[in-house]
This record gives sequence, structure tokens and C-alpha cells, in this order.
Amino acid sequence: MRATQIAACGEHQEIREWNIQATGKRLSELLATVPAYVMQWRRYVKRSPRGLNQNAIAKVIDEYLYETGQRGEEFHARALKDRVSRALSGAFLTAETLNWFMDAFCMSPEDRAILMDLLDGKDTPYNGFSHTLRKRHDLPHRQRHRTVIAVERYDVGPSGSLSGRNTHQVIRAAEDGVDTYVYNHEPGAVSTEVMQGGRPGRRFEYGEGLLGMEIILPRPLARNQTTLLEYQTVFQPDIRSRAEVRRAAFARVENVSLVVRFSSCRRPRAAWWCVWDDHFGDSPVREWSVPFQDMLLQRYVPHAEETVVGFRWEW
Repeated sequence: MRATQIAACGEHQEIREWNIQATGKRLSELLATVPAYVMQWRRYVKRSPRGLNQNAIAKVIDEYLYETGQRGEEFHARALKDRVSRALSGAFLTAETLNWFMDAFCMSPEDRAILMDLLDGKDTPYNGFSHTLRKRHDLPHRQRHRTVIAVERYDVGPSGSLSGRNTHQVIRAAEDGVDTYVYNHEPGAVSTEVMQGGRPGRRFEYGEGLLGMEIILPRPLARNQTTLLEYQTVFQPDIRSRAEVRRAAFARVENVSLVVRFSSCRRPRAAWWCVWDDHFGDSPVREWSVPFQDMLLQRYVPHAEETVVGFRWEW
């Protein structure tokens, strides 16, 4: 086999693994948050559950297979539990197993469509996004790290403006001697507290309007070494603020999770998950309508690179 063919096979395998991981992640999210699905597996849990109970989920599927005559004599309960575990973890998931989940839990047509598109690798709001930026803005420092986990939590106050942002982030050094990280934030920041992993350094305004703050690490990282950062920003209330949050990614960012929490006294009438081609551009390149989960908007994507993703909403 030629080198190009080997490379193509490896790339195809990597993409397939991403599809399975993203499908498993979304499947777990649905089973943990949609009341109609949660009620079904909670019937088999005696105590108050902490997170998903895979044994209970397996029992729902087992019951479905028995009632539909799909459970043969050679069936083994342990094998089903292992299959459920691999599916929810994103380790391995076939179309047959996905259909078991969807049919056993009587999933909605919308949820079915998203799950099947994810597994097939089609363009969905849960896939990774890359290379949508029209222009690469100058950075205050050359980027010497990669982000392997980014968990962003935004709070929107009663006035409708952004009031706070909390970030948990794991970075990996791309070379020896990485001693700083530049945190990019929205306008109107009153204060930023570094709660773990470093201390505040210089502030920057760069890239035609981007704002940032340097986080100085306790000690330089060697190549491939990782560290955890946690930082929190408080914003000045502003009724003129834009009804959106955006997360830019220059180099590849893995495992991106965004959550927007709204005040209990005010919830938008509609919201969209969006991909932009610029930090400040008005119109998204793509957008998908998204439902609220109580007073939250939530989304996970396996990766983002040279793009801007986030939510926008209307009051």
C-alpha cells in the first residue's frame, strides 16, 4: 500500500473515531437531561442517581429487546452492559446499537436525526468546526500551546447583559519553555481572577479590538507537559451588550464545552448555535436553532480550529 493510501486510511479512521465519540457524547447528554428519557432509566435506580446509571440504561434496552423479540437465547446481560458502556463513552458504537438506544427510549425525530447524522459524519451542530476565519488577527505572543480541554461557563444577568465568565482549561505545551498563556475576553471586563494555575500579568488590546490578559504560569512547561487553568471574569452590566457569546480558536482546541446560564427572571425567546468567520462579524456562517434546558444553553464539540463558535439569542 502506498504512503498516501496509508495516510488516507489513517485519516479516515481518525474521523470515524471522532464521529463515534461525538455521538456517544450527545447520546449521554440526551439521556442525562431530557426528562422523558431520564424517567425511563430512573425506574431501575433505587437511590437518587448521581449522573447516568449505565446499568439502568442497559435494563431499559434489555426490556425493549425482549418485548420486540430481538433478544435471542444466546443473549448475555454482561455483553449488553459492556455495549452500553462503550457507546456512552464514545469508545465504540454501531448503527445497530444506536438504533437500540433510540427505539428503547422512544427518542424524538429531532434527536434521532442529530444522532444519526453525527454517527454518519454529516454536517451537524455537534461536529467539530475548522478554518472558517476570513482573517487571522495578530496575537500579542506567538501561540506555543494547544488546548486539550476548554470548559466555558457564561452568566447573563437580569438586565440581559453578560455578568460573568468562568473557564476551566487544560493546555499542553507545544515546545519547551512555555511560561505564559494569553486569555482573550469580551469588552466590559471589570476584573479577572486567576483561581488556579497561575497569576495575572499584563493586559493587551490587539488584533483590531481584541482584549486579553496574560496569565503567568508558576513554572515553565516542557514540551507535551500539561497544566490546568481556572479563571473567572466579572463584567460591567450593559443593556447595550450583544446577545451572544463567542469562543475563538486559533490553533486546534479539543473538547470544547460552552454553557450559558440566564437569570431566572428572564429567558430569551429563541437561541442558535453559531459558527462565525470573524470575532466581530454580524452574520454567522452557519447557525442551528437550539432548545433551552431549564435556563441553560449547552453545547459540546470535539474540536475547533481557526474558527469562532458560540451562541446568539433574541429576547
